Amino acid sequence: MLFRAAAFSSPSLGRCACHTRDSRRRAYDVPLFVPECCVVDECTDARATTMEPLSLLRSQWQVLESFRDRLEGVVQRCEGMLLLLNQVLFFMLCDRWFCPDDRLTGLYSLLFYNILCYLCHYAANVLSLRDYTPYVHVSDQSKVRHLAMSVTKVVLDLTKGVTFVITGVFMLLVFGLEQGLEHFSPSWPYLALTAAYFALTERACQERLPSVLGWLQLESLENLEPLWAPVLSRLASSLATLLLVVAVSFWGGDGVRGGAWGLCLLASYFNVYLGLKAMDRHLKVLLQERARLGRFRFATRQELKGLDDVCPVCLQRMSLARVTPCRHMFHGDCLRRSLKDRSTCPMCKQELWC
Repeated sequence: MLFRAAAFSSPSLGRCACHTRDSRRRAYDVPLFVPECCVVDECTDARATTMEPLSLLRSQWQVLESFRDRLEGVVQRCEGMLLLLNQVLFFMLCDRWFCPDDRLTGLYSLLFYNILCYLCHYAANVLSLRDYTPYVHVSDQSKVRHLAMSVTKVVLDLTKGVTFVITGVFMLLVFGLEQGLEHFSPSWPYLALTAAYFALTERACQERLPSVLGWLQLESLENLEPLWAPVLSRLASSLATLLLVVAVSFWGGDGVRGGAWGLCLLASYFNVYLGLKAMDRHLKVLLQERARLGRFRFATRQELKGLDDVCPVCLQRMSLARVTPCRHMFHGDCLRRSLKDRSTCPMCKQELWC
């Protein structure tokens, strides 16, 4: 009895007893040894739970990328439809900015430009025919005429002529009367901008753009006008659409609330994104051709005067020339064409790619 009372009265003995009870309780509550496999399984489960959203996002992104690639492939194959869609979207943006009250102005303008382009193209083809003949021969070397093909050619030519006359008369009747111009009252800036965009994007006009650049006689192009033309036209049309998209989106006023956001998104993808992507393809070809001349420096004025400004290849005047390591000077285009066939100097036959 005295011992039990002393045990409870002594503080050290009381602490020991409490400590033993706590240690026993902890021993029963928490296991002393945790298997390593359980820890690894818990870590893998935690990683799996964190990686599941990332894998899901990656799979969804891959699906979107594949869909985008398929869509771009279909769009590239349907180049004519893409061209018409670009023109319609741009003209609709012009309607939103210049004349928001007259929504049919863009359609009238696009119809007018297409008809005018068709008439000019047909007239140019008729005027370029020098030795026209209605007959079709069996072969190029034979003089035997094919009756069925000759009749078909005559019928097609007459159909084109009748279509040309009817189209011209229709234009005079529609656009020459006040009733036809009821919904067509564009401003001069509108006509200038839409006409410039149509000229940059229409295929018939794009075919004549290299000749226009050649008529300007820009020596810095180095006779690469056929490669510069698609790059410049697509860059200009994409930038014009981008400026209109920004203007309509932020300063369009009531037009934005009227559904212009969808129009701006479509124009941003089809006109700006796909246009710049097409420009990048043509730009790679242009840079590849210019890389052939990148290692040859330009000639100075003193060097050109010493050579009497004459190219040894084409015997034409040179205001801009390239100098080879053997100190011969040529037009950039003449040297580029020569390097396509052989890697030697056109004059001394020295190896230029050493």
